[in-house]
Amino acid sequence: MNTGHALQYKSSLLSSLLIALYGTSFFNFADEFKEAPTEVIIVEGKRNQALTEVTPETEKLLKIAGLDHDPLGAVYSLPGVVYAGGDNGGEPAIRGSSPDDNAFYVDDLPVGYIFHLFGDSIFNENVVRDFSLQPAAFGSQYSNATGGIFDVKLRDPRNQEFTTTIDMSLLKASAMIEGGLGEDHAFYLAYRRSLMHLFLPEGEEDEGYTIFKAPASDDYQGKYQWLIGDEHKLTFTITGASDAGGINISKASEAGKVDPDSIGDLRINTRYDSQGLSWQYYGDNKKIMHVTLGHTSEKQKESFGQGQFINVNSEIYNARFLYQIDWLENHKLITGVDLRHEETQYSFDAIPYYCTDHEPDCESKKGQRVQDSDHLKNKSVGVYIHDQWTMSDDLMLDVGLRAEYDDYTKQQFIHPRAALYWYVNNDLTINTKAGTYSRFPDIDTVLRTIGNPALKSPKATHYAVGFEYNLNGIWQTTLDVYYKDLKDMARSTDEIADNAHLRYTNDLSGSAKGVEWVVKREKQNGWYGWASISWSNSNRTDDLTKVTTDYYLDTPLLANLVGNYELNERWDFGVKLSIRSGQKYTPIIGLYDNPDYEGHFLPQYGELNSKTLPVYHRLDVQANYKTTYFGKKAQWSLAILNALGSENISGYYYAPDGNETLTDYKVEGEEGLGMFPSIGLKIEL
Repeated sequence: MNTGHALQYKSSLLSSLLIALYGTSFFNFADEFKEAPTEVIIVEGKRNQALTEVTPETEKLLKIAGLDHDPLGAVYSLPGVVYAGGDNGGEPAIRGSSPDDNAFYVDDLPVGYIFHLFGDSIFNENVVRDFSLQPAAFGSQYSNATGGIFDVKLRDPRNQEFTTTIDMSLLKASAMIEGGLGEDHAFYLAYRRSLMHLFLPEGEEDEGYTIFKAPASDDYQGKYQWLIGDEHKLTFTITGASDAGGINISKASEAGKVDPDSIGDLRINTRYDSQGLSWQYYGDNKKIMHVTLGHTSEKQKESFGQGQFINVNSEIYNARFLYQIDWLENHKLITGVDLRHEETQYSFDAIPYYCTDHEPDCESKKGQRVQDSDHLKNKSVGVYIHDQWTMSDDLMLDVGLRAEYDDYTKQQFIHPRAALYWYVNNDLTINTKAGTYSRFPDIDTVLRTIGNPALKSPKATHYAVGFEYNLNGIWQTTLDVYYKDLKDMARSTDEIADNAHLRYTNDLSGSAKGVEWVVKREKQNGWYGWASISWSNSNRTDDLTKVTTDYYLDTPLLANLVGNYELNERWDFGVKLSIRSGQKYTPIIGLYDNPDYEGHFLPQYGELNSKTLPVYHRLDVQANYKTTYFGKKAQWSLAILNALGSENISGYYYAPDGNETLTDYKVEGEEGLGMFPSIGLKIEL
């Protein structure tokens, strides 16, 4: 349960993140020559060796043009992933699911705060070792998600001489220190802060808006690791982030003209701090035992309008246990237990809007101003068992079962999940996956004062089939087909219905289906890259009216082209091109009198998601130059985001100017990021 983006009011806050599993490598090589003298060469690696370097696949993702040092920004170059809020921010939506359907894990712990208010992630690229996306039909070790899983692993610290890394760009500046503290002890600590406030002057009015607190964000990550002998690894991790900003909304602004309730100072402050302790044991015969303990503190404060506010403080405790062993013949058994305890104190004085993301008009769902405060507790437990059976050289079967219970919704689930891999030959692999999933309801829909505490958890069933073909060792291609069946999603009640007092019911269902094709080239002759194209359809069905409409994030066609070229030891270049068909939106077809404020108008909307935005296209280019200063490694990065200056529209809104009438009014498009040049410098001291 996360009250972070709890109440659907004028402003919303981000919350959501990921779990990481681990890997270990151990090999013993001996080569004996029959001719005398016999020579034996043995090379050994510790079973608990530190995983200090970025994985090859993640390294390629981090070099994508236009990321501006945001490692998770690479996910938007993958098929089936789109911004929920356009270029101006928002969390990722995966294969037709809502962003709230995703779960995020960092180093084996679920995390809810992963994106800053302006859409960039909270991670420093210098500490990310690996991140992967599980877009559908993921395994039994994951929970609380009906969409996709983001699995992030922070790298282990290097046992080296103390090194300081400085990384600066027009939008961010960071510093990191790393080094060894003994033969088996090492650490790093990284801090990053945004520089956006330098470009947004305070105290100057612009069309009725005055910034009195320029938006600023920061984040940090740290690790201390002790390698105990050859079999044990003890790691302490800290991560955190914060966002703050303030703006005055006057009656002369567009927001003030549309909604006088918003007139006043808008202040937003959020903070997230997390600590984790991990013990890993690597025994004989691939035996692994892993215990992870975590504590997270989340604080969110928002004030707006005339005395309205939302305050949320959460303390979250997680404990996870995993045990893996080879058993019987050709079987690998993985078992695990997940425990979570959350305590949340909240208070608010605000005007709620009783709607979901599948409503044509939230303004018409406006409620009466309400106050409340409460102390909530939620305990959840998950137990899973997973068997990986190598049936033959050609077939492998993964079968898992996950049992879950939480004491807030009083629901329990048994989720079967399975995957079959058929290695047809050395070049072709076919896999098929299926599973059932559930997640905790959006917290604003289950609070006692403004929601329905008896609301059930949304559920989903996933099916996926994949084909992977290696053409010649350099070129590979994959084809994925998927289908998601979504049930028990929240639907706001009708004002005149008998159950109107419930606010929300589980009477919304839906589906998402699609095909994704990727062609990938491994690095050779200095260059590598990939191209992807996908077709999808996502819809929602009102189970009471039996009306089915497209989901607002439905994006039928999506194409990405990524290329990187290494000219020589100093210069490398990157390019990324994204093209996608426009998402759905509900058109404004007129105005009507605001029932609460005489002389003000509200937009009247037409058929839900009946129109399509213009085609989106964006080209990012980047050049990196490696050099040295005073014998220290350095790299300059030069990038142009949206190099073609495409005017991408993310939506349309009513734009009052004071002269509008019921029949004469303006509707304007909200444009995404314009052409933006960026320069950055990274140096190791």
